[in-house]
Amino acid sequence: MEDLRPLRVLIAENHRDLSEVMGQLIDSEPDMQCVGRVSEAAEVLPAVRGASADVLVLDLTLQGGSGLPLIEQLSRATPGLRVIVFSGVADSDEVRSEAKRRGAAAFVTKGCDFQVLLDAIRPSGAAPRGSTSRTAMG
Repeated sequence: MEDLRPLRVLIAENHRDLSEVMGQLIDSEPDMQCVGRVSEAAEVLPAVRGASADVLVLDLTLQGGSGLPLIEQLSRATPGLRVIVFSGVADSDEVRSEAKRRGAAAFVTKGCDFQVLLDAIRPSGAAPRGSTSRTAMG
């Protein structure tokens, strides 16, 4: 039987207003639920564990540290967690490659249409719309 539970999405974003809008957007989707928002690097792992998140939307610039080292740490500590990098770093191939190497499932550039982010959050094939090449890591 298919799991009908909504995807549990945690947001790690240092801009409070953007984080709130993202949470509302995620909650408006029938197959997603925002289970929390954090803004500091030290809060991410405990929040992921505490919320039993399926997906983490991760800004690379958090208070107290970079998101890049967190990707690798999260991959080891929480197998099965999908990390979607949501960054203002303008399409840097170097940053994308590093995020992928560390275990990110997708990289979405801030400023894109929010639908691109929603498509990246969903596992491949789970939504009628596929991820665009802008979000694909592989």
